[in-house]
Amino acid sequence: FDKVVKLILANKYSIYLVDGRSFYGTLKSKKENEVTITFGESTQDVGINKIVSLNKIESGFWKHFTGSFDFGYNFAKTNNSEQLTFALQLNYISEKWIHTVKFDKLNTVQDNVEDITRIELDLDTKKYYRDNWFFNSNFSFLSNTSQSIKGRYSPSFGMGNYLVRNNKLYFLVGGGLTYNIEKYFDSSTDKNSFEAVLNTQFNMFNVKDIDISTSILMYPSLSEKGRFRTDIDFSFKYDLPLDFYIKSSISANYDNQPYLNTEKLDYVFSTGFGWKLKH
Repeated sequence: FDKVVKLILANKYSIYLVDGRSFYGTLKSKKENEVTITFGESTQDVGINKIVSLNKIESGFWKHFTGSFDFGYNFAKTNNSEQLTFALQLNYISEKWIHTVKFDKLNTVQDNVEDITRIELDLDTKKYYRDNWFFNSNFSFLSNTSQSIKGRYSPSFGMGNYLVRNNKLYFLVGGGLTYNIEKYFDSSTDKNSFEAVLNTQFNMFNVKDIDISTSILMYPSLSEKGRFRTDIDFSFKYDLPLDFYIKSSISANYDNQPYLNTEKLDYVFSTGFGWKLKH
């Protein structure tokens, strides 16, 4: 928005400003570098460069969706190694809520080694309030053969705040509680536990065609003495014409008290080609 001189938008938008305020209405520039927001029977004049984001809210269920999907394939003649990665993200945007679904899957097959399958699913909901505060609820699922995890189910909820939020980047922190349900391939070792959740995210955008995103989730256990888990995601995306892009990402899971003799740290690095869905 730092390069926009005027805006005239007929549709209604959820409008987020640098100072944490949000509006739901239409926008129209009466003079350069400024816009008048009309919401209900009220108006507000702001500088265009104070706008963080605009989310168009249209009638019709399907028009609220945005999303993307990535696909990657690697093959090595040595040991006939094949690796397939797939990632999907869908966002449903309404006036005050943003719902996000993320799905990642990795399959690795090679001679003389057990197949590796890793599946991650994340369902996330945020509701925004004044002064950059938000409520967050989340449900995550992890299945990872290399860590002998048949399924880890983690519902959680909490609050957070955008410490920095402008039209080039944002940085947020949050905290909450989660109930961790762990199912292993050896069912005799299944267990449940309560954990605290500490969350931080950094996203840099509007730097030409580059997008950098980092998310760190820390889970100090409240019911298992000394246990600490961390989930880290980092991605680098470069936009191409026609809404295509190339993307490299790394996803890591650390557990200082893993199942039996499995690895404490597991990670996946992938590079792929994708396409972005716009409404």
